[in-house]
Amino acid sequence: MLCKDVVENIMDYIDSELDYNTLEALEGHLGECPECKSFANTYKRMLELSGKLKDKTFVTPEIRYRLKEFLKTQLNN
Repeated sequence: MLCKDVVENIMDYIDSELDYNTLEALEGHLGECPECKSFANTYKRMLELSGKLKDKTFVTPEIRYRLKEFLKTQLNN
């Protein structure tokens, strides 16, 4: 798994919606990549602080798409 794959799967990871193989690969990458681990922890903490972790209805499909696209551009810089 590459860093860009973590970005593409972060929301499903936090929502516990990844299949077993993808989950294993993602967690393996997080264990080896401090930048991605920090990214995942920061993103999860942001959701916790917003008080919306259990009520994810604020993350519309459009917001998910726009966030993924933004994060992809940041990884390419």
